[in-house]
Formats: sequence, structure tokens, C-alpha cells
Amino acid sequence: MTSLELVPATHLLRRWAPEHPGTGYPAYWSMPVTGSAPSPSERPWDSAPTPPEIAEYGRFPAAFPGEGTSGHRHPVAVEVLNHAIGRPGVPWTSARPDGEVAEEVHRLLTDALSSGSDTLDERARELIAALARELAGGFRDLVRVTVAAEPGGDPLGDELHLLGRDLGGDTFRLSIAPAAPPPSDGLWPDPSRVLDGDIAAPPTLTEGEYRQADLAIRAGCAAELLGEFVWLTNNDRMEVSVKVQPHGLDLDFAEPGAVDAAFRAWWPKSDRWVELVDEEWWEEDEADLRRLDDETLARVLTDFEEHNLEQARTGAWAMGDIDDYDIDDDPQPRFPGDQLVVFLGRDVFDTVTAQVTHGPGGVAPPAYGIGLPVDVSDEDYGFQACLLLVGAESVGIVTIDAAA
Repeated sequence: MTSLELVPATHLLRRWAPEHPGTGYPAYWSMPVTGSAPSPSERPWDSAPTPPEIAEYGRFPAAFPGEGTSGHRHPVAVEVLNHAIGRPGVPWTSARPDGEVAEEVHRLLTDALSSGSDTLDERARELIAALARELAGGFRDLVRVTVAAEPGGDPLGDELHLLGRDLGGDTFRLSIAPAAPPPSDGLWPDPSRVLDGDIAAPPTLTEGEYRQADLAIRAGCAAELLGEFVWLTNNDRMEVSVKVQPHGLDLDFAEPGAVDAAFRAWWPKSDRWVELVDEEWWEEDEADLRRLDDETLARVLTDFEEHNLEQARTGAWAMGDIDDYDIDDDPQPRFPGDQLVVFLGRDVFDTVTAQVTHGPGGVAPPAYGIGLPVDVSDEDYGFQACLLLVGAESVGIVTIDAAA
């Protein structure tokens, strides 16, 4: 099974979970925290660690953004969901099977993100399933932590805190709680600082700045996770990167010809194009910037999705998640995370589109491609391509490195 990068998955989960009605803002916080603890051989967790120990290992009390100590949480009880078992001369095992633990974690995550009238859509359910598999399979030790908002306070019943420890002692905490409504003063914390681990990032962004920054985090996390699923060789995965860059052009979309001429003149002078040339993706005179009409863009996205599923399925076979199969089978065999591969690819495109059109529901931006549509022969070792979506103020750039 392809391992799931937990930090971007946790940040993306917040953005795929239910929203506050009428606002478009996430209704939940979903925060990842990394830390360390004594290894299982030094301090077994067959008996539950104490709340003070968990506070140290899980880097409590910092849990969620908030003014002062409002985002702090203090462990008051610990429940062991699984623990490592070590015996001389044999590999470490766990007290419970991974599948059994994954089912319990799946239920806990689902319950934490679907309280009241909130309902989870299919993409959130798929991401929860992948997170549950990763937490259960990636950590021999896993505990559930009950917390209070202040030392010695009453336990909070509407939050979920899970702490895993691997055999080397590295820990990962996943904390989920209902998020507060939009701030009354209109200032938001910078989500890029939260992504970098600054849980208590101060509110400095306006609503418009926050929405754009939040979309950037979403696109980046979806792109990173997608690449991990798409196997190119036993050791290599596809890399997808996204960037939204202001172009400074005065574009009148009622004049498509003028927009095309202006963008074609600007692109070779752009920072991203210079970077791609420096990285030897293409020679300066070799990259054909092709305008993609609606039909061609739809083909590009469909081909990309099929490529990703095919390569991810090959990886699932290599990991023993599915039996041997024939490429001509119809339908192709299912594998864990196959629908997530689809949702991740679509979310990258949809989110970058939303960035350059300033939110969902805008007019589809003109699209250009380099190396698109993909035309790969049997002698090629994958492909490199670039998709560009042109908005009124900025261009969204999705680069795909699928060359082994």
C-alpha cells in the first residue's frame, strides 16, 4: 500500500470536510503535530502513558489557532488503541491487527467530522479511509487522548486527539475539533505558517488574502499527495507542483486574440518559465505553448486521470494489494485509494482554477499547455508537461514530472 504523507493529508482533510453554512470556511480544525518520545523498547505503551507523558510526547497544550490560550488543550485521560510487542530475536508486532485498528480509527475520524447536521462527501470519506489505514499501519503504538481546555478542566467530548509512535520514537498527533465561525475583526492567521507548524500563528490576513492563501495550501497538499500515489518505478513517484503567479497584464477576455498575444509575449519572460529552463525541462526554443480549447482540455484532464490510475494500480500490484491482472481487463481491478487518486487530481485542477478566477463558479480561464496533450511512445520513459490557466490578474501553473 502506498504510504500517505500525514501532514499534507491532515491539512487537506480540513479543506475537504464540511463547511460553515453560507461562508465557505471549514467547520473543523484538523491539525498535525510531530514530536518524539522514548522508543517502545525504552517505554512500552502496553499500559497507557500518563497525561503528563502524553503532553510531552504530543507537544500539548498547543492544539489549535486561537487568541492567547484559547487554542490550548490539556490531556486528562489516555486510551490505548494499539501497542507494540517486542520479543528477543523476532520482529516487533502489534497487539491488534492493522485492519481492526483501522476500522476503529475510521469510525473515530468519521464521527469527529460529521457531528450534528454535517455530512461528509465521498472525497472526504476516501481521505478518511486512507488516513485510518496509514495511522493503523504506520504506528505500532497508537493512543486516543481526552483533553480539557484548561488544566484540571472538564473533558471535551466533541474533539478527537490521536497520538501515534513508531519504533524509533517519532510521534504524530492528529487533532480535530469544531472550528470557530469567521472572526469578527476580519483578520485570519496565515495558513502557510500553520502548514509549517506554527499552530499559534497570529491573525494578519484580510478575508481576501486568507481565501487565496488557503486555496494555495489546498492545491499544494492535493498535488503532493497525488504524486505519492503515482508510481513511475519502484523508487520514483510522479511530482506535481502548483504555482500562481501575477502577470501584470491588462487582459480583456472579450478579445480572445489580444489575450492570446499578450500572454504568449509575457510567458517567456516569466519567473516560472526561467525556472523550468534552468531546470532543463525544455530548451528555450523547444517548448510549444499550445492553446487548449474546451474539448482538448477535457481530453488532457481525462488522459491525466487515466495515467495516474494506471500507474497507481501498478504500484498497488507491486505492494501486493491486488493480484496479478491484465492491462486489457475490463473493468480494471480496484485497489485501496483508487478513488482518492481521482479526487486528488481533480482537486488540483479545480483549486488552481478557483485561485485565478477568485473563487469557485467563475468563468473558465483560457488554458495553455506545454507537452499537452501527452503523446508518449513505448520508447519513452514517461513525460513532463505544464498546464497554464490564465486569469485576469494571475496565471495558475501546474507542472507534471512523470518521467522516470
